[in-house]
Amino acid sequence: MRVWLLGSLAFVALATIPCVAHHSPVSLYRMSQEIVVKGIVTEFQFTNPHARILLDVTNSKGEVKQWLAEGGTPNVLRRLGWDGQEVQPGDYVEVTGNPARDRSNVVHWVTIILADGSELFGEDYNFDAVDRRRRSQ
Repeated sequence: MRVWLLGSLAFVALATIPCVAHHSPVSLYRMSQEIVVKGIVTEFQFTNPHARILLDVTNSKGEVKQWLAEGGTPNVLRRLGWDGQEVQPGDYVEVTGNPARDRSNVVHWVTIILADGSELFGEDYNFDAVDRRRRSQ
């Protein structure tokens, strides 16, 4: 009886610990839409759970707005050839991706075009997206 009670208490204790799971970008981003955000990198975070690029973007009124581009996990990006040094503060980049559902200045990045014209794939949700882009070019 005592073993059963201890086992039950252990189960309840473990069951009440919050679970952390990777979320689908579908819940945060409009995956059927694509936008391009162009700006100057102010910060690049090659950390979990997602790599992030903070950008200063000048809008049509000449106002500078900060944007966040959220990419894939560092592990997936490393498998795609990234080493974490591709983007640096001060770099001009063009981010193509999916806009935030809440219309905030956040984009789920699919590709990034660097100032030298090279294009990098940077998300970990749907690898077919890069194939679609290549076929359309």
